[in-house]
Amino acid sequence: MPDLSTGQRLADFSRAVRESTLKRLKRVPPGKENWRVSLEAMSFADTARHLIECDQWLFKKLADKELPHSDGKAVEEIPVSRQEFEKYVADLQRLGIERAEKLAKITDDQFAEPMLDNRFGMVTLWWIIVRGNLDHEAHHRGQIAAYLRMV
Repeated sequence: MPDLSTGQRLADFSRAVRESTLKRLKRVPPGKENWRVSLEAMSFADTARHLIECDQWLFKKLADKELPHSDGKAVEEIPVSRQEFEKYVADLQRLGIERAEKLAKITDDQFAEPMLDNRFGMVTLWWIIVRGNLDHEAHHRGQIAAYLRMV
């Protein structure tokens, strides 16, 4: 088996993370899209929308290394329909493909570039991607799984 680049390995991991997230979101029962464990917690729809925003931010960060981290509003007060929720899931599927394609093209030298991040301090692009996006999604995937057990 050929030695894979860091970008190719992260692209594979990115696809696996997204597939696992999508698997859980597709198990949300109809009518439970807006269910939340508490008023302050994200609903299933909020979480899906949040992950979309995280991918969109990452794509902007890849183009502009100076882009600061943005804390989006995680909890929305307007409920979404099942149709809107399913669109979020489809958007996440499309963005997951796009994310993997982008990651596969990043060189090892680009991954090692130092950059300042207002969450983590001085880090590398690799850190931004792994800790700031992929690990972040894995956290929310666990949240989704726990909430599925409750509904």
